[in-house]
Amino acid sequence: MKHNWCAWFVLAWAAALPAADVPAYTIQTVAGSSYMGDGGPATAAQIGSIQGVAVDGKGNLYLSDTDNSRVRKVDTAGIITTIAGNGTAGFSGDGGPASGAQLNLPYGLALDAAGNLYIADLGNNRVRRVGPDGVIVTIAGTGVEGYSGDNVQAIGAQLYAPRNVALDAANNLYISEFEGHRVRKVTPAGVISTVAGTGVAGYSGDTGPAILAQLNFPAGLAVDRTGALYIADSGNSRVRKILPGGVICTYLVSTPTAMPVANPIELSTPTGVAVDQSLTLYVSDASGRVYSYTAAGVWAPFAGTGAFGYAGDGGPAASAELMEASHDVAADLTGDVFIADGMRVREVSAATGDIATVAGDGYLHAVGDGTPATSAILHQPSAVEFDTSGNLFIADTGTERVRIVLATGIIQTLAGDGTAGYNGDGMAATAAELWEPTGLAIDPSGNLFVADTYCSLVREISAGVISTFAGTSDPCPDDPQESSAPAQQNPAPVKTFLSAPHGVCTGKDGSVYIVDTDNNRVLVVPPKGVAATYAGNGSQGYAGDGELARFGQLNLPSACALDGAGDMFIADTANHRIREVTAAGVIETVAGTGAAGYSGDGGEATAATLYVPAGVAVDGNGNIFIADTGNHAIRLVTTDGLIHTIAGQGAAGFSGDGGEGLAAFLDSPSGMLLDGAGDLYFADTGNNRVRRLTPATAVVMSGPAPASVPLALVNAASQSQGAVAPGEIVTIYGAGIGPASAVTGSFDASGLLGNLLAGAEVSFDGVPAPLFYAQASQINAQVPYTIAGESATQVVVSYQGAPVGTLSLPVVAAAPALFAGALNQDGSLNSSSAPAARGTVVTFFGTGEGLTNGANIAGQAAAAPYPIPTLPVTLTVAGIAAQLLYAGEAPNFAGLLQVDAVIPGGFVPSGPVPVQLAVGVAVSPPITVWLQ
Repeated sequence: MKHNWCAWFVLAWAAALPAADVPAYTIQTVAGSSYMGDGGPATAAQIGSIQGVAVDGKGNLYLSDTDNSRVRKVDTAGIITTIAGNGTAGFSGDGGPASGAQLNLPYGLALDAAGNLYIADLGNNRVRRVGPDGVIVTIAGTGVEGYSGDNVQAIGAQLYAPRNVALDAANNLYISEFEGHRVRKVTPAGVISTVAGTGVAGYSGDTGPAILAQLNFPAGLAVDRTGALYIADSGNSRVRKILPGGVICTYLVSTPTAMPVANPIELSTPTGVAVDQSLTLYVSDASGRVYSYTAAGVWAPFAGTGAFGYAGDGGPAASAELMEASHDVAADLTGDVFIADGMRVREVSAATGDIATVAGDGYLHAVGDGTPATSAILHQPSAVEFDTSGNLFIADTGTERVRIVLATGIIQTLAGDGTAGYNGDGMAATAAELWEPTGLAIDPSGNLFVADTYCSLVREISAGVISTFAGTSDPCPDDPQESSAPAQQNPAPVKTFLSAPHGVCTGKDGSVYIVDTDNNRVLVVPPKGVAATYAGNGSQGYAGDGELARFGQLNLPSACALDGAGDMFIADTANHRIREVTAAGVIETVAGTGAAGYSGDGGEATAATLYVPAGVAVDGNGNIFIADTGNHAIRLVTTDGLIHTIAGQGAAGFSGDGGEGLAAFLDSPSGMLLDGAGDLYFADTGNNRVRRLTPATAVVMSGPAPASVPLALVNAASQSQGAVAPGEIVTIYGAGIGPASAVTGSFDASGLLGNLLAGAEVSFDGVPAPLFYAQASQINAQVPYTIAGESATQVVVSYQGAPVGTLSLPVVAAAPALFAGALNQDGSLNSSSAPAARGTVVTFFGTGEGLTNGANIAGQAAAAPYPIPTLPVTLTVAGIAAQLLYAGEAPNFAGLLQVDAVIPGGFVPSGPVPVQLAVGVAVSPPITVWLQ
């Protein structure tokens, strides 16, 4: 006899309040650090994309850790240190220690006999030198991109994307200007001149003066012992050679297909060149190989098979896999060759031809799992998500993992083994391969969805097991380790063609929304349904405002977020806009003009300029938070439509932890989300961190709240203070803890109750509690089940984003209590005028029963099959045990225990009698029921 009885508590959602004040936010790192392995073995260190390598006469290896704005050294003992760059992209430090200076995309490296290190500081359009004393100076380039200054001092000349550098025996420095299509020379006296290229991309001039020849994106440089200069003419897929007299020729090019040779050369965008003492040339290219070419004209595959991967250490280099051989190569005095292979340096022994890793772990092992998250290593994180237990999930894109920060602050790997690829469906997620995981979203059942971008899939993680949720049946066609039967697991994936999806979000009904980036659309997959277009018609552009979203145009969208009303917000990245799709399916622009820029603070958001926004979030009051990625800022659109910057200085950098967000520096912020307390978490991608913005005051103000108020927490049924149980419905009393007018919550379409109600919030050990009711002096909430097993819990009550009071309470397995009032068998309310007859069924309602055999999700309305408490339930009427027909969760409600009991006969008296509920060994206070 299960009653759908909740007339005692009418639930409705609070309306959004108007915005009035924008708070100051404080910023803090919650995951990630600057530790990269310095001072330890180079093979255990983490390194970003390595674009340059060089070796000195003593055998010390130097590498440009380009992604991390550093130059690092591996000594002959194999220990790695940073010798230039503080890890923050920028320009500073000339005249001081190189380790404290800022670099910006350091690329090629070269060393002279005196121990000076030359760095092509590409992003700063400079070449800089680090002396043996560790002091850094600029020796070429003004920092302004361009071409000027031939035959003057190089420090006063303009450079155009200096990419690589090389030195000859006379200490002349050669610089390849990648986007200037020239090679420049700086003499020991500091005078600069052009030695090759006209500045116009093309191919011409062989057998004539090099300064009249055309180059096409020149990259790697090398000088041999005769003084000849070799150029990786990448755009022409050739290696050019300039003889000491200044004449240029093509030295190496793909063998014509008509030429019948056993091993034809197939150069593809060569970018690295090196030459050893025997005049053998080594060339790296986009094919995943390094070639060797002797002075006698004999060439051979030297390293790599053309299959992209990381394998082969300890064996012949020609049989090994290389991950990214298209960067740089260097040769030492013994003839050993060093290859910048993505995030590692590999060495090929001249004596054996075998290959080995000498620097870089590739983020496979030493990433800090099992340690506090703030000391761990992240690499280019791109998205964040929370579950109902307060665990923080991170799409750690550069390590090919999804990480989890537990409520204890310890970080672990949830999915991905650190190897880029696709396999593992039906297995533990930690054993699977991912390839550039980006977006994350959790559905109401706790399933985690991951945008597996490179493989154009969405993967699903449920109970620790991974499967393919959506995508084609043949992902990652160039993955050598691809599963032999991809995407054929149970449950079968949604068959739809995706192209580089970057974002996912979930609806309250369990629908999964996929931001299908390269297809310029957002798809929706209803529970157990098929994919359908939700926004964007698949064509790249900007159109459709005021019309149905599925017929409009998007331009490389990258993220989505849903509000409580079902409206979706899309980061329309290449349109430099945030778009909103209403629940009715109509699309509108809510921020951005479409022009890339940084303007508009304090004015209408639709008149402001954004720059490639890649993250969006929305709070319960309708405030929109934007990761303005290209502007390195976080911006807020309040409900009055005005836009404000709340963090970031508009330039890339890292600083500010513990201070105000507006004074901090960010680097390419992206995915973001809000927790139940109003804190904003975001991936500070370029800084390899996840950071949190905490409002010092409310985003939405409707009157001041006390800084700290006395609180009392009681069982909502008995109104008794004491220990709390998991799932218990409680009432909190205080002053100024909620809105002036009473507001009630409601269950959404998926049966979930919200945890933010008209600015009122309650958390237990940081986990937000679902709220039934809120007003200035009272909040009714359900205790999260996550406190189970704890001895005590810390309760924090917040209003309008600011904490107003705290409590520390003991935790018990059960704290049963019955609500006053019971229902007779005919559905009437039991009372002195409507007593129950003996032998009839009376329905009682209570709370505090503790854990159930269900999912134990706080705020989840009970649905069939209805959960029952794990502890035994008994009920006595006038001290006599009643027969229980049902004792379980009340249908369509959360935390409410329903007990259907047969009133005993015999010695039970008529009139008012006491009734008590026992759950396990805990007994409730008595209530009264009237009997005939």
